[in-house]
Amino acid sequence: MGHAARLTALILATGLSLGATPERGPEPGENRAADEGVVRRVDGRRPIHRDPFAQITVDGLLDTLTDLTAIGDHNGWRHSTSRGEAKAIAWVEGRLDRMGFLRALGLEIERKQFRTYLGIEFHQTQVHLQVGSDWIEVPADAPAGHRDRIDLALKRDSDGVLNDSQRNPVVVNGPPLIIRSNSDIDALTTQEVAGRIVFLDYEVIDRVINDFNDAVTSAWRVAELQPAGIVMVTSYSNHIGLSHGSFSSDTPAFTWVEVEPFPPLLLVRLEDLDVAGVESWSDLVNLDSARMTWDVDLYSPGDSSLLMARIPGRDSSRAMILGAHIDSSNTPGAFDNGSGSAALVEVARALDRSRTVPPIDLHLVWFGSHERGLYGSAIFTSANSELIDRSLAMLQMDCLGRPVEEISNYITLETWPYGRFGDDRLTWGNYLDEAVAGRGIATEPFAWYGLVSDNSNFTALDLPNANLIYMNPYDGTEVHYANHLHDPYDTVELAEEVGDVYQEMAEVLLTAALKTAEDNPQLRVTPMPDLRALYVGSHTEAAHMSASSFTEFGMALAWEGIDVDTVAYGRELTAVDLEDTDLVIALPVHDYPSADGDLSLYDESWLTAEIDLLDNWVREGGLLILTNSAHRLKYVNYVYEDNEDWNDVNALAERFGVQYAGGGLADSTASVTPSHPLVAGVQSLLLASNNGLRFNASGSQVLARVGAHPAMSLVAAGSGEVLVLSDLGILGAPGGEAPNLRFWQNLARYVRER
Repeated sequence: MGHAARLTALILATGLSLGATPERGPEPGENRAADEGVVRRVDGRRPIHRDPFAQITVDGLLDTLTDLTAIGDHNGWRHSTSRGEAKAIAWVEGRLDRMGFLRALGLEIERKQFRTYLGIEFHQTQVHLQVGSDWIEVPADAPAGHRDRIDLALKRDSDGVLNDSQRNPVVVNGPPLIIRSNSDIDALTTQEVAGRIVFLDYEVIDRVINDFNDAVTSAWRVAELQPAGIVMVTSYSNHIGLSHGSFSSDTPAFTWVEVEPFPPLLLVRLEDLDVAGVESWSDLVNLDSARMTWDVDLYSPGDSSLLMARIPGRDSSRAMILGAHIDSSNTPGAFDNGSGSAALVEVARALDRSRTVPPIDLHLVWFGSHERGLYGSAIFTSANSELIDRSLAMLQMDCLGRPVEEISNYITLETWPYGRFGDDRLTWGNYLDEAVAGRGIATEPFAWYGLVSDNSNFTALDLPNANLIYMNPYDGTEVHYANHLHDPYDTVELAEEVGDVYQEMAEVLLTAALKTAEDNPQLRVTPMPDLRALYVGSHTEAAHMSASSFTEFGMALAWEGIDVDTVAYGRELTAVDLEDTDLVIALPVHDYPSADGDLSLYDESWLTAEIDLLDNWVREGGLLILTNSAHRLKYVNYVYEDNEDWNDVNALAERFGVQYAGGGLADSTASVTPSHPLVAGVQSLLLASNNGLRFNASGSQVLARVGAHPAMSLVAAGSGEVLVLSDLGILGAPGGEAPNLRFWQNLARYVRER
């Protein structure tokens, strides 16, 4: 039964109109008093709100945000890959499941599990202060450590053993020692510090207000003193130049300290010590003793998930995607990004309470492990090519903030435009700006050529997108520091101070969901695609080595009218995938188990049936790009641990007389050699640093070299061709740069002209 038929059946069975409200109790946290669009009922039951915008209220948003940020305790809360993140996703799922009208409409909810390179679980993080004969617990957290290096991240594992989930807390006691300056550090010796717990003023190592290297050096020196433990202490401020704990529970300066053994490291807010009679730093000096309890485990790989909710629209041939990330790198993460996650819940609730059927399918997505590196949205884009193709646009909310006093914020719509291709219009941002102006809401469309949030992962697939965030894009102050993001004061209490802005941002989301399809603006600036490119990532687990990461290469394809689709990790390539395909990009074999972790967990490799399919497809006239990578790449061209699976591509490559031989190329710049349409006007190609692999390709035409070794060659195979790359990084670039843009444009044009 289709959603329209289900809705009709509900109306006939219950005698309800589209505006009627089934009897039910109030949802937890409900405190709504909006009167706009209310139709009063005379039987004493709840009034009907026909206007969905009347359901978006400050009280409603803050109530929902309060419930979300209350999940967990001071053991990581909603941090990526943690139980807190899983609880938050389950909480959203439960809220959606109680929305009776949307369920009757055909609401579909799906949770997708995925892995991250590193994961962490916080079992126990406690600080106790002795006051007289009493021990009083104060709220404490542990920083998560490095996101991509196991050796550094293990220093945040209390037993130092990877993939060990056994509860084995480390408990240390000692008299407190106060450090509030580098002079204090200079004056101390290891003998004076031995057996004591350092209470460190976070300002000394704050890597935002201090030079980064200086902050790490100070942190290193404290760790080298070998105290029994270290408690970083933050204090609230709202002025530029003063510390308020930025990145203290995410990636503080200690993240890059390699001292062995590393003392237990926890974090407290000075304001939370008042339960023990500590109201200032001078009061800490009077304490007799302190106790730290620390139990944290590190995993490689980690486990995460994302949540997708489809609300059927009147026209299911088109769709709108709204997103937010559900994890948080700090506690409790009300701004970043509890605000966006709660706003999506309120959008769904507004539709449910007003009995509104969206004009087109509405997809709400809560992305997990954003803070680990935009994992959730990369996984989503790889698995949803069909949805992306029929979507009008994507809007991500990340996030509300409370600016420091010296900064004036805007509701900003960040977009990566086609400026390098000759069209710098911000079509989606400008449309939304005009669409919400009638509601008295001002926004600031803003161009940024680089990754900003989960919306960025949609750019390479030519879906108009924007990041909805409350910030000042022109000020230049580090955005997290400027808005209490990733600091311990990212709380509902601060969110209340900008509640009016929060409501406006939620109304922008709802406008995108309801008005865009009715207006049907022309948002894409590229031609209607008539060709197709397919990324095959069946055996490429690294989320950042997927189609979404090759932003401006994907834009170059779209500019030539080439649609980009994907075969996601974990899904076998089939003959159907190759139908009507003009270009195939075979991504490197890669899985998360590495020599730095545990290689025995599982291993990826090409299937013979997949190799046969690609072999036949090329020989019948297809163009295959064969890629490889000596390392795991993040955001395409940032190089991390070795990829022990690099040799597995040879099972496919040897079908075309190509063999990767290992051994890195000596340089990251390849010189273009002959004249060929693929390299016309190209002087050199940039590779990812130390990531190119040597290969041999008999009878090939070498297009670029690093020294005496080919970096890119073209191989004839039957009626088709294979473009062999020594490095996947040739298709990408770090930091929003585009050094190989001319080559990408040539390649896209070559696909069309073949």
